[in-house]
Amino acid sequence: MTIRDIQTRLKAHGFNPGKIDGMGGPKTSAAIIAFKVSKGLAPRDYVGPITIAELEKAPSDQVAPPQSAGEPVWLRRAKQEIGVREIPGPKHSARVLSYWELSKLAFRDDETPWCAGFVGAMLEDVGIKSTRSGMARSYSAWGQPCGPIPGAVVVYWRGSKTGASGHVGFVVGKDKAGNIMTLGGNQGDAVTIAPFSPARVLCYRWPSAV
Repeated sequence: MTIRDIQTRLKAHGFNPGKIDGMGGPKTSAAIIAFKVSKGLAPRDYVGPITIAELEKAPSDQVAPPQSAGEPVWLRRAKQEIGVREIPGPKHSARVLSYWELSKLAFRDDETPWCAGFVGAMLEDVGIKSTRSGMARSYSAWGQPCGPIPGAVVVYWRGSKTGASGHVGFVVGKDKAGNIMTLGGNQGDAVTIAPFSPARVLCYRWPSAV
């Protein structure tokens, strides 16, 4: 399998390898790691026979990623959505629209940044009240403080640490470089697991009732 083939398959599975140019690079390596983590494989950018076999499966043939018995229910629920993607153009993904409805928000498109909608939907769907806000940073004051443990809601700053923009998702783990592997929506226009620098973290939060 060539690098171009790997990039093409990663994109088909909802992971963003950057430009499909057959050259590879940091984005392709990050997408490989995220894909492997989603399959319960070691977080390395090495593509061996096991990884190739997973990449060659049709996205519709995929089962839910491996889950640990100790994973919180909302993280298990969120893993079921990996691969959901926006629809380019005037049409909208029905799955993304369902995230807005579950999180009690009025948006009805997939162009509005939907990372907070995704987090809210996953929490609400398992009976945990979310912030019911479309702002990623609304989760900075939600729940209780915690560390970077699997299932924690992680809030990142975007643009400026003191600004209003941000990103939010669920912690899955860390890669070998120390990046926070984050399961979230609107990551490359899809639900993916992607690495984020810990330098961008504003906080980690945990549901108060759990």
